[in-house]
Amino acid sequence: MTTPTPGPAEQSHGAAGDRQSGPGGQSSPGGQSSPGGQSSERSGRVSRRSRGKTPASDAGRRQPARTWKSSDDWGVFRTVVIAVGVLIAGIGIYYLITGTAGVAETSGGAVNASLESQFRFFSAMMVGVGAAFVAIAIKFQWANMLWLVCLMVFLGGIGRVLSWAFSGTPHFTLIILMILELAFPPALLVWHRFIVKTSALRSEIHRGRAGGEDSAPAGA
Repeated sequence: MTTPTPGPAEQSHGAAGDRQSGPGGQSSPGGQSSPGGQSSERSGRVSRRSRGKTPASDAGRRQPARTWKSSDDWGVFRTVVIAVGVLIAGIGIYYLITGTAGVAETSGGAVNASLESQFRFFSAMMVGVGAAFVAIAIKFQWANMLWLVCLMVFLGGIGRVLSWAFSGTPHFTLIILMILELAFPPALLVWHRFIVKTSALRSEIHRGRAGGEDSAPAGA
């Protein structure tokens, strides 16, 4: 006994019935998807687009690394050198104007012309040393000459020691100047050498970090 096959009308009616769906999430009439399926497809496309744009947006938000400058390490040092130069030049100008009368415990006596001439000459030399400190601090390409002016100040302190040894104890203000002239120039040179070493080390570290950041995107 043979089973009757459906005719063309019954086949088209069955296909139309299959295309129609209920509210359970099946396909709607005309082969269109339900609103739930459309929202899931849209969310999938948005997520794929956001994943595709994430590296570019992160690269755009990435802040550039702070550039290292050698002048960052020398600001305080140069300020101190300028202050020392101004102080030395100021003392020299004061003695150049007043002469030996400006020195403590020397006023009221007879003026010695030869002593005045020699004293004012060395006072002018003090002005020159102070100006050299200021010039070295401003035009820092001359920093290799710092040891020379520091040596001049240090030798001045040695001269005060010899005066104390051969001529007696001077006024306490001159003793303070002697201590500063003997202690400050070596300390300044040691500080200068320390900054040179640390600046070179920081420059190497900065170049290494910059090279690593440049090679990272290529490796990625």
